[in-house]
Amino acid sequence: MSKIFSQAASVANEHLDPQIAATWLPLLRPAVALVKAGQDDVVVARLGGQPRLPAGTPWPEWDGIGPLSYVGELDLAALSATGHDPGIPLPGTGRLAFFVLDQTDDYGFADGAHLESFRVLHLPDDGTPTTAPKGTEVYAEQVLTARPVITAPDSYHPALPAAFGVDADTDYPAWLDHPINANTFFDAMEKLRGPLPRHQVGGWGIAVQGPVELDAAQEEVQRRRSTERDLIGPRRPGNLDLAAETDRWVLLFQVDSYDDVLWGDVGTLYWLARPEDLARGDLGDTRFVMQCC
Repeated sequence: MSKIFSQAASVANEHLDPQIAATWLPLLRPAVALVKAGQDDVVVARLGGQPRLPAGTPWPEWDGIGPLSYVGELDLAALSATGHDPGIPLPGTGRLAFFVLDQTDDYGFADGAHLESFRVLHLPDDGTPTTAPKGTEVYAEQVLTARPVITAPDSYHPALPAAFGVDADTDYPAWLDHPINANTFFDAMEKLRGPLPRHQVGGWGIAVQGPVELDAAQEEVQRRRSTERDLIGPRRPGNLDLAAETDRWVLLFQVDSYDDVLWGDVGTLYWLARPEDLARGDLGDTRFVMQCC
């Protein structure tokens, strides 16, 4: 049992009765928090500044709309060397670079309904700092190191009431009175998590407005339904489409608002992927969610 899991178990056993704690603990997922690096810290990620693109690598863009803005990168080898478990399978070498469309004249911010409005590139270790195309945002640069954290689904995620056999849709106020949603327990877990901002690799997404895994699933189900309507005409898929799809997406990378970089009204960016794609090292079919206050 890892130290961080033991700490979460201690918090659960202090604030919950044994049966509730025993039901909640299996839901926990390890993750890696990305925090501002000190002078002697190992740098595992960078936000903002210029991306280091290999020679000949085209700048990502949405054809007909414009170039995407560079958000940051994750150094996979440096992350692996820390020994911290992100809870998801990741390639052991190279870098993941994350891009989004940011407020062009013709279109607003990137969103999951438009797959060309965001991008994840798996790049080699080497590369040359590349100037952003005219009209794209260049965000403040920050270097980050890693520390292990443990994450759990929040009260809005369907996985949590389902684990306790509760139908939260029937009486949501009653569900919020469940001991697992008590403020004292929430505050204790927040203290264990550490201070803002909440940049993260893997684990449960830390939602601003609702489960990010559910947001990704809703976009995917809507996209499939639109495709099927084009091919075979209208139909009414059941709710199982959404429930099954929600379980298929896990958090890959989460970037919180930081310094003077605000995503909307102090929001957060999330990239998600399917575990089976990550296990194959396939980063070409990710999804994107942006939430803000």
